[in-house]
Amino acid sequence: MKNAVSASNDERITVTWRKVIVYVLFTLVGFNLRSVILGIPPVLPLIQHDLGLSYAATGLLTALPVLMLGVGAWPAGLLAGRIGGRACVSIGLALLGAGALLRAFWPSAVSLFLFTLLLSLGITLSQTAIPVLARRWFPTQIGFVSALFTDGLIIGESVAAGATAPIMVQLLGRDAWSATFVLWGIPVLGLLALWLWLTPSQPARASVQPSLTADTTAATASGSSHPPVKRARVNAWHLGIMLGAGSLVYFGMNGWIASYNQAIHYADMTSLALATLNTAQLPVCLALTFVAERLAGRRWPLIVSSMICSLAIAGWVLTPATLEPFWATLLGGSSALVFTLGIALPPLLANPDEVGRLAGLTLSLTYCVAFVGPFIGGALWDLLGVPAAAFLPVALASVTLIVLGALLPSRAAFGLVGEARHAESDTATPKL
Repeated sequence: MKNAVSASNDERITVTWRKVIVYVLFTLVGFNLRSVILGIPPVLPLIQHDLGLSYAATGLLTALPVLMLGVGAWPAGLLAGRIGGRACVSIGLALLGAGALLRAFWPSAVSLFLFTLLLSLGITLSQTAIPVLARRWFPTQIGFVSALFTDGLIIGESVAAGATAPIMVQLLGRDAWSATFVLWGIPVLGLLALWLWLTPSQPARASVQPSLTADTTAATASGSSHPPVKRARVNAWHLGIMLGAGSLVYFGMNGWIASYNQAIHYADMTSLALATLNTAQLPVCLALTFVAERLAGRRWPLIVSSMICSLAIAGWVLTPATLEPFWATLLGGSSALVFTLGIALPPLLANPDEVGRLAGLTLSLTYCVAFVGPFIGGALWDLLGVPAAAFLPVALASVTLIVLGALLPSRAAFGLVGEARHAESDTATPKL
């Protein structure tokens, strides 16, 4: 009876045209989760001036999405497990679009923070639910669809950060910062409509004759089917701190490069170093899309990336500042690889009903570590009076990544081989 229920709850998408559509939607969800918040920094000086925000308030505005992910991802994961990933993404996109647009209609300091909090909640719900859907809809392609989602995140960051100011100046008005909220909010509502229309609300498998289902259930009951996949279990703290360490590398470098360069009298290197750090992520993520399925769950890519991070941060501090773009390339690319492969781990390691809880707790820890890391760096700088001390959390995070990556279960313990054979068997079974 238990196996029969499990078969009836199989939500794998096997119809080719629907798989392609959902692949695209996963990428678009990732794009919109970042375009709305990364459209803020290019117009932040205008917002700060017009609304009279202090530097502390301005910093809080940019940190709210990260803080909400840290605080809210765990309960969001529990909610996704209860109401389903598709519904969670739908609610998240609705909150994201509403928050983005409402900021434009009531441009005041209070409403700006209130609606940024609302859209940050939407980002948290949607991002936490994606691993749940990856596990349920694509159990044998988790690495691939996780890479597609990450591609969307990175492309959304790059496009919004690079295009917001030029579009505003050329099309919306030189000081029309509130109109940029509409610019990035409307696509979210369009995506929500496509999501509700094109994603499967019921199991979306290729048509199967009733007799085949009956035979499959009977075979399961008789013990002739594949045995249940046994997965290695890993502590959510392990995953969360590991992914958080990778994110801390990225956020820590972004947060302190400008101040560090100013302190060592190389401020002219800041723009190139920051641009290199962020643009290096995109080619790495795009390249990973084609090999993520083979690399997902393996320890060595995470260990190698962590070693590169360690080498790069040491080089950043110990070599001439003129080499910063080179080290920034290594840091940006390796941290992106850790995030791309790491986001696939919760659905790989958990059974379908546990993915939401594990993904939620993992993301909560990830963004809490990423949020706290730059503050620790600043405190160390204040305490020691040494600019390079700001990067000490980044160095510690790199070493932590090596250790935690090495302690992951082997890929053979993830149950991937068993599931792949099970899927092949299902596809090869003749229709009666």
